[in-house]
Amino acid sequence: MLIFLCSFAVFYFEHSETEANIHSLWDSFWWAIVTVGTVGYGDKYPVSVAGRLVGLVLIFSGVGLMSLLTATIASVFVERKIKEEKGLDTVKVKDHIIICGWNQHTGEVLQGLANSGSLENISVVLINELSIDEMDAIKTKYKKYELKFLRGDYVHEDVLLRANIKKARFALIMADLSGSHSRDRIDERTALAALTIKSVAPQIKIIAELLDEANKPHLRRTNVDEIIVRGEHLGSLLASAIISPGLPRVLSGIMSLGEKDKLWRADIPKSYAGKTFKELSVYFRERHAIIIGVMREKKDVKLQDLLSDNTSMIDSFIREKLKEANKSFYIEKNDNNSVINPDDNYIILPEDYAVVLSKTKPK
Repeated sequence: MLIFLCSFAVFYFEHSETEANIHSLWDSFWWAIVTVGTVGYGDKYPVSVAGRLVGLVLIFSGVGLMSLLTATIASVFVERKIKEEKGLDTVKVKDHIIICGWNQHTGEVLQGLANSGSLENISVVLINELSIDEMDAIKTKYKKYELKFLRGDYVHEDVLLRANIKKARFALIMADLSGSHSRDRIDERTALAALTIKSVAPQIKIIAELLDEANKPHLRRTNVDEIIVRGEHLGSLLASAIISPGLPRVLSGIMSLGEKDKLWRADIPKSYAGKTFKELSVYFRERHAIIIGVMREKKDVKLQDLLSDNTSMIDSFIREKLKEANKSFYIEKNDNNSVINPDDNYIILPEDYAVVLSKTKPK
């Protein structure tokens, strides 16, 4: 408003002056912009007393307005930086990994993702209640990766929405030790978080960690994709150290995600659908990988898929009610989804994936 008013005023006072060099509204507007930004280039200037008085008003007012504009812009960036450092910002990344909670093993998860090269291609959002100093140390350690931090209780929907949960690829729920919550209710909070995530983003894949194996049936009802029970196979690992000395070190090396060979889930070329496991083994061996089994993702079946194709009254009634409710109901399939060391004559199916041992993921 100041620039426009001064532009019209100077044009009004200057256009009739014989020695004036401001002859149009564009000249006066250019003069006003330059005066506010740089206190003038000298190419356009008022010569009348009234025009110069307008110029004085614009000069002193413009300094204050430019200072206010600069301070406002700076405060926006400073506020955003402070919110980001405190974990109160809203992330905008997509197709990312969300890690809910923190314990002594979460750092190993990040290190494993870094060693495998996954952190170079995907963003990671950490949601926990660690202190700012602790999170700064983690950010410093992984400063070359896109690591973001949100402070809050991941059981609450608003915190998950700030993490852009609807656009995430994976959600890993750790047995959380970062806050002041009761240690006896860690598995309960894990189940609540899984329910909340599924209600907000049903398409996301969830991996959850449990402390007590007795809670595994309860967590399975939340329809998570993977459940990891801490220490679940510890007894078998100790027994293998007696039965086959040295074997635990081999298994530890495979699972360490270091420079050594490790396990991968690899895609099977479509041309091998219908062929035997022996033929597929030769394919991966040529790529310096050893296939030890095949796995199949467990898929949910829609209730609509179970309805017949005819137009019976019962089927029509069910379809109509589903349409009115605007919902899709799923029934979980409990098929065995992995086969380790199958026979050579095992037939590969189109939906199978290969479990291979190699240094890098086969392509």
